Amino acid sequence: MPEGMSPRRVPARLSRSLAVAGAVLAVCAGPFAPSALADGGETVVGELVQAWPETSLEAQHAGEAHDQPLTFVEGEDGTSVRVPTEAVAGLEPGSTVAVTVGAPAADEAAADGYEPARQVLGTELVATAPAATPVPAGSVTNEVTVVMVVPQGGTPDGTALSSVVSAVNDPVARFWSEQTGGAVTVGVTRAQDWIRTAAGCADPTALWDEAAARVGFQPGPGRHLLLYVSSEPRDLPGCSYALGQVGTSTASGGRLYVRDDLPAVIAHELGHNFGLGHSSGLQCDGTVEGTGPDGGCRTAAYRDFYDVMGVSWDRLGSLTAAQADRLGVLPAAATQTAGPGTTTVTLAPLGSGTGTRAVRLADATGTAYWLEYRAPVGRDDWLVTDNRYRLDSGVLLHRAGTLPDTALLLDGSPSPRAGWEADLQAALLPGVPVAVAGGALTVTVDAVTAAGATVTVIGAAPAADAVATPPVPVPAVLPGAGAPAPAPVTAPAAAPVTAPAPAAPPVAAAAEVPADDAVAAVPAEAAASEPAGSSWTTPALAAAGGVLGAGGTALAARRLPLLRRRP
Repeated sequence: MPEGMSPRRVPARLSRSLAVAGAVLAVCAGPFAPSALADGGETVVGELVQAWPETSLEAQHAGEAHDQPLTFVEGEDGTSVRVPTEAVAGLEPGSTVAVTVGAPAADEAAADGYEPARQVLGTELVATAPAATPVPAGSVTNEVTVVMVVPQGGTPDGTALSSVVSAVNDPVARFWSEQTGGAVTVGVTRAQDWIRTAAGCADPTALWDEAAARVGFQPGPGRHLLLYVSSEPRDLPGCSYALGQVGTSTASGGRLYVRDDLPAVIAHELGHNFGLGHSSGLQCDGTVEGTGPDGGCRTAAYRDFYDVMGVSWDRLGSLTAAQADRLGVLPAAATQTAGPGTTTVTLAPLGSGTGTRAVRLADATGTAYWLEYRAPVGRDDWLVTDNRYRLDSGVLLHRAGTLPDTALLLDGSPSPRAGWEADLQAALLPGVPVAVAGGALTVTVDAVTAAGATVTVIGAAPAADAVATPPVPVPAVLPGAGAPAPAPVTAPAAAPVTAPAPAAPPVAAAAEVPADDAVAAVPAEAAASEPAGSSWTTPALAAAGGVLGAGGTALAARRLPLLRRRP
């Protein structure tokens, strides 16, 4: 967004002049009051920010999702106006826009407690989305400011600040460093215990901005503002389970909030800040990939249980090759491209961190497909130790996608439509050729051993102008799906589930908010002097204070499930 610009209402007749050169924008940057027009409309100017409300962990398992992402016109002063997503489908998130709005429009999100959307009478582009700038050199590439927040209408839930900080500094930081080959280092550089806000969850922009102002948080490359929003009460209007702004790269920075200190949830939302959408599943009626307008297929939200960007359960699942490629962190030495004709490759387990771990193939349009071998090795050892969903070990086939589903897991042993809900087994069956891309590409798993899997790809060369990953467009509609149930394991077999997941312990007693509600920053010198084993002992705490990257594009959120506190 141009410097100093924030969402403001201006007479609709001025909207055309806003789309011209910066000099004219400066003239139009004054405080305009709403202008009553013959059709009851007014024009608002600001950054286009998109979001999609998502569901609880239980509903994620069922593949449920809202039918539409959310869209806001938002600015630096915290003012935001929500508009129907389909009405601004031609505008890019992160761009500055002038939108003429009318009366409130009822929709599903309003019924869930979000501010009502306004009808759109006209749209105009003011400025394109700015490019992400590099992260300054320092001890961490991605600095996180943590703030514990009791929003309007809420009460503290007993979660300790140290628990959230420890989750970020240990499992979350280790995960992102490992998955990016050290290119992303995450650490908490500022932490604030419980504060109360006048803003509630119905206006997430206001909630983030109020918390940022209280702790002196400023936007910047690689800077993240993480709010832990109290989980009490669970049904607080507009409060999702988590909400994460989707940026354009690992350098974007961004805003996020969570209502659980589960590391997988925090890592998932940071993934959105880095520019990733969801890892979902593509299910087709008795085929791996359908043909025709809909192909008899559905996109099942979150249905890739292997990946942290899919269902955010207790496991921090390895990024699929498609997601790692989108981030630009997939090592060239770990990848082999299948050319025209016949290509045979032996894949090392993805979790091993060595050898050839991904095969890229592309159709004539440049759509990328990825093969990877999931075995109970390294981060994927849960395939033996905690395989509660009876997922396959074996070779998986993904297709790169666009927001909100930037990776799609194709079902290598597809069921008829009637069996979709019970089918979580997706590995390609050894010895069975699988055709994709309308038959232009054929994949066969020749052999699978503990050490590796041999695959053969037969296909034509992609077009000369093909690209590895599609550009980021306006997010598509996120369809819902039904609830899957565990199904028998297919070969290669993973360990069966022998007992249900342990019951959740009760929520701890709520902590009181300090009476003075003062900002309690963590000084660098104090952090450096903490004893060994302290949750505050981290190189990041000795670095400069973290700040939010506000120049993002979209958001992703999840509704609050039955929360649990871990010891």
